[in-house]
Amino acid sequence: MNQWEVFVLDMAELAEGSDLELSVRTLNPGIHKYTYKRVRCRVSSDTNALPDRLQVRMGRGQLSNAKYSIQVLGEIQRCPAKYL
Repeated sequence: MNQWEVFVLDMAELAEGSDLELSVRTLNPGIHKYTYKRVRCRVSSDTNALPDRLQVRMGRGQLSNAKYSIQVLGEIQRCPAKYL
């Protein structure tokens, strides 16, 4: 199980039932902790519905009490392939 974190301005940004494009960062221990990725994902307010956990922070970094689960469907490359 992976743990992710997302920053949002409004909880409505985490719409359930559709694929979302979010910038998330990993909270898994190790060398890549706090690494950001742009991903296509699904989220659910039911913490057992999807395989990974999602921690939500508001715009200024306040931790939200809301708990979510997330399924990362794929990573979105933000840099053109010729520069990788």
